Amino acid sequence: MKIETIKLWEDREDVELTTFLTMPDPFFPNQVKKPAVIVCPGGAYMVCPRHGNEGDPVAMAFSIDGYQSFVLEYSVAERAPEGKALFPAQIIDLGKAILTIREHAEEWCIDVDKISIIGFSAGAHLCGMYATTWNEPLLAGTFGVDSSVFKPLSAMLIYGLLDYEIQEKYRKANPHPMLPPTLNEPTFGCIDPDEEQLKKYSPINHVSKDTPPIFLAAAIDDGMVPAIHSIKMAEKLQNEGLPYEIHMFQYGDHGFSLGRNLIEPFRHEKAHACAQWLPLAKTFLMHQVSPETTEKEKSPFAMIEN
Repeated sequence: MKIETIKLWEDREDVELTTFLTMPDPFFPNQVKKPAVIVCPGGAYMVCPRHGNEGDPVAMAFSIDGYQSFVLEYSVAERAPEGKALFPAQIIDLGKAILTIREHAEEWCIDVDKISIIGFSAGAHLCGMYATTWNEPLLAGTFGVDSSVFKPLSAMLIYGLLDYEIQEKYRKANPHPMLPPTLNEPTFGCIDPDEEQLKKYSPINHVSKDTPPIFLAAAIDDGMVPAIHSIKMAEKLQNEGLPYEIHMFQYGDHGFSLGRNLIEPFRHEKAHACAQWLPLAKTFLMHQVSPETTEKEKSPFAMIEN
């Protein structure tokens, strides 16, 4: 496996893309090009721990199934130069990551039409915003290329913050040391963003016919980002007639990642039911990569003649 870290911006040390690539065997040089997955860890836009449970382990979990995988360390308050972590800097980081993958597609044996994104918590917010705004002027204007090159094949949003209005009401009603009033500063540049700002940076408000298929997963006992975010997002996608899957788990709280116990991940009996999101997501992703693998149920109701 080729593991390499690339700095995405010449004048920045903090925004990095790490590759987890299975390279072509020299005896079989004409391998079929592979789909790709970009992983965006969470961290409240304060940190982006690539080596934590939402970064490298997730990328490798997809690499096992033949995906060319990447982890994006996007702009966050702890590492970015002053003022450089304000949203939507992270959308531009993710756009740059996709352009970088496209530039190296031949070398890395990647099908550029099959690049998916997956995020956790704040990373899911980033992926949700990216999936719903890739066709808006920001990316095309920043990079001077047609917006079509930024479209992801699909997006997987795991316990994501998808509606800031919901989150602000929850945060104010449920004081928690990990949900301080200053939590909004890295994203908005202020403690109390107004309603217009909250709506602007909520993925649920940008859903359109151009939104790619979405996979949603969350735990109903989440004490940080309530599961209603994912439920409301699914409702929005349903009403818009867009493809999606949603999986809600009874237990898992926030940050369950691959579903293993954080303290003793090697203890198999401590795996949670929420760990099942991974095989479910892989099946969902396979259907996007290879639509011929999907066979719709033949409904008896569809056969009734009017």
